[in-house]
Amino acid sequence: MNTLLNEFQIYPLVQTKNSWVDKFALKHTYTLGFCPICGQVTIFLEFNDNLRESGRCKVCHSTNRNRQMAVILLGVIEEVKGLKFRSIKDFVAKAHRLEQLADFKIYNTETTGCLHNLLKELPNYTASEYLSMEYTSGEVINGILHQDLTKTSFVDNSFDVVLSSDVFEHIPKPYEGFQEVYRILKCGGRHIFTVPFYSDRYRDEVRCKLQEDGSINHILPPVYHGDPIRTEGILVYVIFSLEMLVKLSNFGYNSRMYNVKNYWYGILGYSAIVFDTVKI
Repeated sequence: MNTLLNEFQIYPLVQTKNSWVDKFALKHTYTLGFCPICGQVTIFLEFNDNLRESGRCKVCHSTNRNRQMAVILLGVIEEVKGLKFRSIKDFVAKAHRLEQLADFKIYNTETTGCLHNLLKELPNYTASEYLSMEYTSGEVINGILHQDLTKTSFVDNSFDVVLSSDVFEHIPKPYEGFQEVYRILKCGGRHIFTVPFYSDRYRDEVRCKLQEDGSINHILPPVYHGDPIRTEGILVYVIFSLEMLVKLSNFGYNSRMYNVKNYWYGILGYSAIVFDTVKI
């Protein structure tokens, strides 16, 4: 079946020079297009040198990376269920009326942002955050579900789709998290995710390690990413490479790596990498 996903799959990845659209966005800081999250013809604003993290939709405030995740999620739904939706908003509006989606369960590893704000209206949707090591997975703290992705509270074979966007680089033992996601996915279930990724390296870059006494051994200078629930940011433990795909295969995943580019959707640049791993 010819689906949206076929347009994007490129392997091995080749980093190309900026297109004329990329150059326009960098010069003028905006482009026009259609947002695959809110489903509106819109202006994508405030593009900067980090194209992956910029280009805010004027309507729903999605960034380039948010829209990458949305496009792959819509493509997976089309591939698995044979249902095509124009946007995440369109999917959410129609999902409760469609028998094919009656038991379609999505777990999102964040409780903020434009994707979550729409998906939370679905009946079979779960979202969580990692709040602190003092809590146990499954606890609800100030209305937020806490889950440690290396040992969640979910039973085996719980979800059709797990979403994580730039999360696993912040887990001290990320491959324990990937194994745990495999456990909670249904057979044939999908983990759709983004991580910082070196497409031209063979080994992961381990930047720091968590010691048994709780201290952190910084192998490389510490790097922190912005975080919606932590003003101080969140530490990066690892940047991934092709080593990740080999390890995921050993766990039992069939991994797909997409280099997504769609100017009309406001997805610009050459680092729009999204992974779609299938539990087999």
